[in-house]
Amino acid sequence: MDSYKQLIVWQKAINLVEEIYTVTANLPKTETYGLTSQMRRAAVSIPSNIAESQKRKDLPEYLQFLRISDGSAAELETQLIISKRLYPTLNYLRSESLLEEVQKMLRVLIRRLNDKNLKPKTSNLKPRSGQSILEIVIAMAILVGAISTVIVVVFGNQSISVDAQNAQEATNRARRVVEEARAAARQDFASLQTSSTTANGFTESILVEEIDQYTKKATVRVEWEADPLRTEKIELVTILTDWKIAQQESGGLSGDWTKPQTLGTINLGPGVAGQDIEVLNATIFIAGLASDKKKKDFFVINVAIPNTPTVTTSIDTGPGLVALSLAGTYVYAANTDKNAQLQIIDISNESAPSVVSSTGLQGNTEEGRSVFVGGSYAYIGTEESSGNELQIFNVSDPFNPSSVWTGEIGADVNDIYVSGTHMYVATSRDDMEFMIFDVSNPQSAQQVGSFDAGADGLSIFVANNMAHLGTNSGLLTLDIANLNTITQLGSFATGGAVNDIYVRDYIAFLATANTNLEFQAVNISDPGNLILHSSFNFSQIATGVTYKDNVVYMSVRSNDSLHIITSTP
Repeated sequence: MDSYKQLIVWQKAINLVEEIYTVTANLPKTETYGLTSQMRRAAVSIPSNIAESQKRKDLPEYLQFLRISDGSAAELETQLIISKRLYPTLNYLRSESLLEEVQKMLRVLIRRLNDKNLKPKTSNLKPRSGQSILEIVIAMAILVGAISTVIVVVFGNQSISVDAQNAQEATNRARRVVEEARAAARQDFASLQTSSTTANGFTESILVEEIDQYTKKATVRVEWEADPLRTEKIELVTILTDWKIAQQESGGLSGDWTKPQTLGTINLGPGVAGQDIEVLNATIFIAGLASDKKKKDFFVINVAIPNTPTVTTSIDTGPGLVALSLAGTYVYAANTDKNAQLQIIDISNESAPSVVSSTGLQGNTEEGRSVFVGGSYAYIGTEESSGNELQIFNVSDPFNPSSVWTGEIGADVNDIYVSGTHMYVATSRDDMEFMIFDVSNPQSAQQVGSFDAGADGLSIFVANNMAHLGTNSGLLTLDIANLNTITQLGSFATGGAVNDIYVRDYIAFLATANTNLEFQAVNISDPGNLILHSSFNFSQIATGVTYKDNVVYMSVRSNDSLHIITSTP
């Protein structure tokens, strides 16, 4: 057969993709990043892997891709069952019928090819010119917890016994690497990065790719030299989820967010302005900036009963805090102290938080403005300085942070967001208000992209190959799938500076300086057509925003420094 396009099963699978897109187009917008995305991805995978199988010259590889296609079909079947239960009024008849046809055809094709693959080879069977006969194919499916893994080993017809031993050793190594990756992801999801090592004739590498803000794809490869002319390999692919963050945030949006309601507020005392906010379980942490530098500036608030939040405790860290980033049992803070811009606060005992380290930046005596922690590193930015405004610290020992990299921006570094191997920076630099750095090796960070937003970049949130950039005039959505050609998809005029952003499902929650609409919820389901979903007016400008379990927590530059907001049931 000359082309995969002639395969009836491929043609049917293409029809199935079209039908799934039609069905999911009628799902609610709340499913944009849920069932809609998952069902479309599974559907597209079916004909894609059929096509890939046709390009494989070796029968075992052909079979492997067909099995992947069959697995995607089973995944789609499950998602259709879920969709029918949640949204029974939609018409699923054609999609179910097409899926059933495709599954039957795939299974018949796999069975026949598998019988052919297992048929004993005779001595007069000759390989095709330029190709080797596959003697052994090992395919192994491993289900560990919630992680799906596929290992495929393929090698030629020479030295079969030695190859088998090496294959077993390589398989053991690959399984060990994936277990280590799982453990690393559980301990510190952000620290899971691409790496490679060589030992005892085997090269072990792991390629980490970000799927979304909670999920990474890790490809583990173990290679060895079977002989001077032949290199063999094992590849293992696994999907890892940041369950800590996923569970912390709980489910997606629910209720009617076109009619938000205030659950509670809290007064932190006269002269204290809220600057930033983080949430952990039923506890809120607020950074404060006081008119009197001797006043408390770090507040721990119990929100177990959101209608009546209470201050658990507060401490004075110095002149004042302007930004927070939470990781594990520590809060990392950007301080206005020009000689101790990075502070680390131990919150293991929420009733008695304590500053465990205060660190000044190299060659920079300006106030801290932004901070982000990921893995073993803290990323901190300052006001424009004659020195380097953007710096990276190793914080594997929170009591003794050590500088590993500094970068000159030539402007204020207003916000930092790190995802995967990239650091995204919002700045006041006229020609590059949005900058991207490769931090796969934090000790040698390199700028790899930028975008001229036409207005100061103040805040940033990244998810699903899209950057949401807050400026001093509004919100921009940027396509960052290709860092060489960052493109603007849409914009929304907020009527004031966007000081902070938190994106959840189809809504971007904005903390703004609009004196009438400090809280704004913008519908981003269509990135090219951003629409105001709802808003609130506070007594002062909003400075920070975070989210957990369908509740938005916002810091405000007033005595009522905390506002708790949720949807109408």
